[in-house]
Amino acid sequence: MTDFVLSPSSKSKDLAAPATESTRARILDATASLIRQKGFKATTVRDIGTAVGLYSGSLFHYFKSKDEILMEIMRAAFISICTRHEQALALPLTPLEKLRRFIWQEVDLVFMTEEGDYHAVLYFDWRDVSPKNMPELIQLRKRYFSSWTEVVQQCHDAGHLKGDPAISVRIIEATLRGMMSWYRPDGRYDPHQVTDEIILILAR
Repeated sequence: MTDFVLSPSSKSKDLAAPATESTRARILDATASLIRQKGFKATTVRDIGTAVGLYSGSLFHYFKSKDEILMEIMRAAFISICTRHEQALALPLTPLEKLRRFIWQEVDLVFMTEEGDYHAVLYFDWRDVSPKNMPELIQLRKRYFSSWTEVVQQCHDAGHLKGDPAISVRIIEATLRGMMSWYRPDGRYDPHQVTDEIILILAR
């Protein structure tokens, strides 16, 4: 067996790649937090640079623009929740159990995990996405609603939900989005309790 030895140049590239990805992740995390607090338009490149300890000009070594950072945040949030919902659909659960899992996954991601800022940005800063990035985001949004439509339709067909399934999907989305304006994980309501209350309102 021949040992493979990195040349100095290839060794530096090998070490640089993880460092670059780590810095990109820190930039995304910091930007998501800032946008959640201040909004996209009020968050400046200087704000982001200060938050991660970089000169504002250095950010463009990792991202082409603030628009690209916003798109990366939204893409990551969509893919994360879509993947979870699609996995839940494949589980051997009743339609109502799947619906409860869907709602819990959204509550959990937004309020109980480090991804919360990403999902808040996804909910509230949609209009700030640049026109060139909108087509991809629309496709991801369709993927997201496709899973919701399927689980709600299953519940409707099983007799668990009344009314129009399409309207039910929109009501659920509005309810989950509205929670961001009043719900606090350290408050009087347990997240599981909130999930159950939403189910009680929807189901019959």
